[in-house]
Amino acid sequence: MTLGLAVLAAALPAAAQTANSPFASFKHDSTLPIEVTSESLSVNQTRKIATFSGKVVAGQGTLRLTAAKIEIHYDADASQSDSQTGRIRLMKATGGVFLSNGSEAAEGQWAEYDVIKGIITMGGNVLLTQGENAISGQSLWIDLNAGIGKIEGRVKTVFQPARKDGGN
Repeated sequence: MTLGLAVLAAALPAAAQTANSPFASFKHDSTLPIEVTSESLSVNQTRKIATFSGKVVAGQGTLRLTAAKIEIHYDADASQSDSQTGRIRLMKATGGVFLSNGSEAAEGQWAEYDVIKGIITMGGNVLLTQGENAISGQSLWIDLNAGIGKIEGRVKTVFQPARKDGGN
């Protein structure tokens, strides 16, 4: 089952009052530098892969990706003068993956971030939260450049209606 923003907005007007889109605040500039910290790093120059292990945190602007392990794949065809995100083309995260931008968060068993296209795919019991609202499914796809996405695989949603009393 594909969960689309238009379907949510039409079917759940109360939810639309509290959040225009469960993906809109994930809109992000994927050309920003990426900073990674971890307990260890191993590099395979031949395969153009850097593997960060142990409490890995990757940050790009307000976007944070944490996991037990993140593999960073470099573009083998990029020139030495390529300054956009250090020639990173793909990030593969596994083990307790958590993605956040401050206002929304997603968690799953694995994630892939195509840095060039600005696309994040997560899988394995995905949970997306925005405040008190939550959407779960088997996979999540987010286009960071457009601020759109979808969740598939037995989707379940919980929306909290806006309180008329101001939250009291």
